[in-house]
Amino acid sequence: MSLREKILAAEDIESEMVEVPEWGVTVEVRGMNGADRSRILEAAASSEDGKVSVGSMYGETVIASTYDPETGERVFTSSDFDSLMAKSASAIDRLATVGMRMSAMDKEATDEAKVTFPEESAS
Repeated sequence: MSLREKILAAEDIESEMVEVPEWGVTVEVRGMNGADRSRILEAAASSEDGKVSVGSMYGETVIASTYDPETGERVFTSSDFDSLMAKSASAIDRLATVGMRMSAMDKEATDEAKVTFPEESAS
């Protein structure tokens, strides 16, 4: 097997089970692939006013990284964004934090965005 084949065949996306007591469930949170991570970061940084949308980044991260541990399917779709963001901020934060950590989305950068754009962090 060539180096290229070995790299492309590697199972390199981490996952972890996360209890969400607010919802009475345990879900599987997976690290994102490169395409999902790039899409989320670009969307969060591309608002017309130049502000980073932390709320958008959190919601999209939960959508992209939350899976049903029984079926292996994503729990949410992009059409669930508004409904999801109306749920417990603690639950959203817990899932987004795990998803971002496992997707190399630096927590320090997220914390800095919250301080720089506090009005965006509230959404």
